[in-house]
Amino acid sequence: MPTYEGSDIQAAVNEGLQAMHLTREEVTVDVLEAGKKGFLGFGRRLAVVRLTPNEQPSQVKQSAPAPVQAPVEPTPTDNLTSTPQKRKSGAETEAELSAYLEAITAQIGTPVSIHVTHDHRSTTYHLKTDKEGLLIGKHGKTINALQYLAQTYFDHHMKGKQTIILEVGDYRQRRAAIVSHLADKAAREVVATGKPVFLEPMPGFERKIVHGHLATNHHVQTHSEGQGDRRSIVVELARTF
Repeated sequence: MPTYEGSDIQAAVNEGLQAMHLTREEVTVDVLEAGKKGFLGFGRRLAVVRLTPNEQPSQVKQSAPAPVQAPVEPTPTDNLTSTPQKRKSGAETEAELSAYLEAITAQIGTPVSIHVTHDHRSTTYHLKTDKEGLLIGKHGKTINALQYLAQTYFDHHMKGKQTIILEVGDYRQRRAAIVSHLADKAAREVVATGKPVFLEPMPGFERKIVHGHLATNHHVQTHSEGQGDRRSIVVELARTF
């Protein structure tokens, strides 16, 4: 039997019904692939179904059937976000995460080799590629998105807290220096004007750099405001009592 594809199961079923000139009641639907939206455009897959006419189908209609209600689409299984049945070992998690990162970076045209290092607070995946700029992305958006996925995977498969860092060349080191410079500049402006300064939105690990860097500056204090990817740091004069 032929198979039919669509952006989701319902679209694939409708495609098949129109091609076969049958109604939903006249066929049996087998879902071969539930489809996957992917993340940031990565890993997207079409839904695939097979339609089998029932043993005694009704008279074939010449006109295309009206849109039908397809079965409820099952949630695609995603190894990065699904809750596992049992915890994996550190070696298993590291190997699977490395394989995932190799696969997804190959899809976006930046194949990598991976070297992993550890310390007592973090695990760093060093991604070596000939296309560092493309892998990092504008303002680090691509590498930060991959790091978020990697952290989510680790948190679902391992006990305890461990920070996952994705490093490309010395990008994290260079970015930390830039963030620290921005923090110092904001602190000087606050002291000079007496007015608070709102820094650009940053991911959590970069906000942590700012908080830590300015913690020893007794003239200013910091706090975070906003939600999600719009969360940012406010630098203001330290309160005196």
